[in-house]
Amino acid sequence: MAACATPPEDPVARQAFEETNDPLEPLNRYIFDVNLAIDELVLTPISTIYVEGVPEPYRNGVRNFLQNLSMPITILNSALQGDGENTVDASVSFFINTTAGLGGIFDIPGNFDKEPRREDFGQTLAVWGAEPGPYLVLPLIGPSDVRDTVGLGVDIATDPTTYVFSPAFNYVTTGVTAVQFRADQRVEYENLKRTSVDFYATLRSLYRQIRQQQINNGDLDASTLDYELSGVDDFDTTDDSDPAEAQ
Repeated sequence: MAACATPPEDPVARQAFEETNDPLEPLNRYIFDVNLAIDELVLTPISTIYVEGVPEPYRNGVRNFLQNLSMPITILNSALQGDGENTVDASVSFFINTTAGLGGIFDIPGNFDKEPRREDFGQTLAVWGAEPGPYLVLPLIGPSDVRDTVGLGVDIATDPTTYVFSPAFNYVTTGVTAVQFRADQRVEYENLKRTSVDFYATLRSLYRQIRQQQINNGDLDASTLDYELSGVDDFDTTDDSDPAEAQ
């Protein structure tokens, strides 16, 4: 695996290598297929019921609450990256939303000019110079790489909700996060799946591009988001149109 993950020196070959870097592709494709099956059997029906049964203002409140709940991770990682401005912005957002926003249900700072950027430890490792390593598909979570998998573990370990709330609360919020994110991205996801020649390769490429944009603090194109990415707070589209109408 280490040999396969060694970048070539030729610039063209290196670019192609960085776009894939997938020495575990057979295993990754197997996990990917299992994740897709779970999505079709569980997440798609539940998210459809959620969208059709819960009015949009309530769904927005759930989304705001979940995003606010993850804000301490952004605060910590902004500080670790030496980004004082985003650390302050995230801290103010978290304080105001937690108090005046009733736990984050109402996104008070969202009414102002700028939202704090979402940061995680995977991005922090990248800022510190760590290479992404081979591409990985994690069970139930989806696209990742070695660097972001380590980052995810650190985020869980440093997240105050891991210790403040009961395991049952964390399991519920994780499930609701997955359903909320799947509901938000259902139109983009279905269109992408329908038009992709190789859906696995398409999502792999998108994951690399989106993560690099996040590391560079760039803007994201909501029309190309991958529903399987772990950070629901990083992707925030709210298109409630019917996939059938999009066709």
